[in-house]
Amino acid sequence: MSKKIVIGIDFDKIFVNYPPFVPTTLIERFYKKRNHKLSYRIPGKIEQQIRILSHTPLFRQPIKANISDLEKIFDGEKSSIFLVSSRFSFLKGKTNLWNKKHNISKFFEKMYFNYENQQPHLFKDRVIKKENIKKFIDDDLDLLQYLSAKNPEVEFYWVTPNIAKVNLPKNIKMIRNLKEFRLKYL
Repeated sequence: MSKKIVIGIDFDKIFVNYPPFVPTTLIERFYKKRNHKLSYRIPGKIEQQIRILSHTPLFRQPIKANISDLEKIFDGEKSSIFLVSSRFSFLKGKTNLWNKKHNISKFFEKMYFNYENQQPHLFKDRVIKKENIKKFIDDDLDLLQYLSAKNPEVEFYWVTPNIAKVNLPKNIKMIRNLKEFRLKYL
């Protein structure tokens, strides 16, 4: 009997898109602290209300191609898949509504959300270690670089639409989407 592949996958920008017409760089500017050390901001009350509004299903469309490939990756005999999202607790209601509408939870052995508002990189590191995840997919390169140093035996996959020559640690690979992951790395 072959051993199961244990896969961890992020949520935002993998299964659910950012709001249309809002540049990723702007979102990252509000989300990450700029102090030459990896650190994420937990928004204040007013910004939380704005972000809750921006997380309505109208503004947060599913990335259908990746959901379709998740279905193809899912195989309870060969893989265990965990959703590992940095979403903070103030988005719990919107996250539950999105998940109910798009029903992707059936593909995951367990879904982890950062509802205790920990630093996202520390939260994801803890889950990777707890679940013994061997392949992890995320769109945040800064976070992946942190995780790759802490987990050198794990294969990390950076989802980015702009495949370019970038100097990455040997355990981080660039992919455009889950289809590329499925076809090249499973």
